Amino acid sequence: MFTRKITTVSIVLDFLHIRFSSTRVSPSCSTYSDIPLVDPVKADIRTLTDDLSKCRYSSSDLVRWYISRIEEVNEQGPHPLHAVIEINPDALDIADALDIERQINGTTRSSLHGIPILIKDNIATDDKMETTSGSLALVGSRVPRDAFVVERLRKAGAIILGKASLSEWSNFKADNTTRAGWSARGGLASSAYVADGNPGGSSSGSAIATSAGLCAAAIGTETCGSTVVPTGRANIVGLKPTVGLTSRSGVIPLSLDHDTVGPMGKTVEDVARLLEVIQSADSRDNMTQKAGIVRHQNYTQFLQGIAGLRHLRLGVVRQGGLNMSQEKTDRVQQAIDVLRLHGAIVIDPVNVTGLDDENLTNYLKTIMSYNFRKDLRNYLSELRNTSIRSLKDIIEFNNEHADKEFHEEYSPNQDVFLTAENRTNLTADQYAALYDQTQHMGGRDGIDATLNEYELDALIVPDPEHEITVFASFAGYPLIVVPLGFNQSNNEPYGLMFAGTAWSESTLLRVAHGFEQAFPVRDTIRPKYAERHSAIYEFLFKIIEYFRKLFTDLKVIL
Repeated sequence: MFTRKITTVSIVLDFLHIRFSSTRVSPSCSTYSDIPLVDPVKADIRTLTDDLSKCRYSSSDLVRWYISRIEEVNEQGPHPLHAVIEINPDALDIADALDIERQINGTTRSSLHGIPILIKDNIATDDKMETTSGSLALVGSRVPRDAFVVERLRKAGAIILGKASLSEWSNFKADNTTRAGWSARGGLASSAYVADGNPGGSSSGSAIATSAGLCAAAIGTETCGSTVVPTGRANIVGLKPTVGLTSRSGVIPLSLDHDTVGPMGKTVEDVARLLEVIQSADSRDNMTQKAGIVRHQNYTQFLQGIAGLRHLRLGVVRQGGLNMSQEKTDRVQQAIDVLRLHGAIVIDPVNVTGLDDENLTNYLKTIMSYNFRKDLRNYLSELRNTSIRSLKDIIEFNNEHADKEFHEEYSPNQDVFLTAENRTNLTADQYAALYDQTQHMGGRDGIDATLNEYELDALIVPDPEHEITVFASFAGYPLIVVPLGFNQSNNEPYGLMFAGTAWSESTLLRVAHGFEQAFPVRDTIRPKYAERHSAIYEFLFKIIEYFRKLFTDLKVIL
């Protein structure tokens, strides 16, 4: 094995000589190298786009490299990640077509042209892949069309590399689960940093795959915490957009009053680039056509680096169920000190009314249970090649396939389903009253009241698993999470969250980008289970990066 790797080093060096020092003769940029000529764990969309534009390799190369990495660690090895539930069988053909388009036209559709992206398995793709929310009940069903966000990605030239795993039914099936990330179809997803580590959910696979370099970036969904929690545990950046900024049509719903689709990437810039593409009004989603929506075609314009922190007013939320170690508490304080050092005005602490309400979880469950049955029925009604038309049908399917659809630790029951199916004690008027109550609690009387009282641009939340995440769900408000540090005991990552009012994505991106640049964390520790032989790969990628910088400095013709 070691001899083969040494031979690979010489092959890599040969390819480096060809790729970085030779004048291009063939119109093809493909290298056909088995070893990636860029570090997939570290490479962000900007790096990939720049390399593709300079013909250092092709999109076909990228797809092959990502698929090879998925095959190596997704279901094999001592700690399989189970982050990818399915690879798109057409991904290579799509990449070839996009490479030809780039070479013949000399132009690209967007900054995502030829970039491989994973999609959470509750987002419909009208192709050869399944859309199942991790459930065996929907295997074989056919969707009527691409989800609107997928349609947007394809038009922008992104490659749908495959489907990411998730907590089955977006973690809305069972009570008393011991951890997130399990589905009957995808198995148990695990952190790329910690052996058998809980990745958080429900967008578990999207986060793991992005952190482990199994894709360039990914798309997740959130109702309450499903994007921001796994983002924090994966050492990546994730954005939960304001409900209505991105379309949910073609997405298996949980509660359409609260569901949203958001980007997950290695950097804040990755997230901004993805958001530019997936945000848009959609005739099939009324929430995207409401009055007062604030959209921007260019979200990268708000990325001002460290300079963008100057004069921002930020408030630290210390209330609620924060149960942090002293180590993490100290790290949060370091982050606050850095923000202040670079010109931000930080008020610590600030008070948010209602965070200590003991009924928050009950309100959330009641709202979701009321919406889920109806919203799911509407989604299922458009599917072809399936007899599953209702929540009741899914419950019966699970009972009939109990040996596969239940797991004693990770999905021991379907009590959440049963509660939603049997809920009869809430009328439409009562739901409307509860919806208004919680929306005001989270928004007008909660997040907005605090922002106004202290004249703040955004809130700093030390941990994504916090009541502010519930408030943002109630109000439909945006959140963003960036890497903050790693637990010293096991190198498990954790993130820092920023919260804002409706349509404040521009501000949150500005804050997050400034912090990311002032407090770089992501590349300090490599995910241990991203490769079978991580130390050797890391050595190879350092050699590659050395030569990239060397030839760039020498201004060699690329």
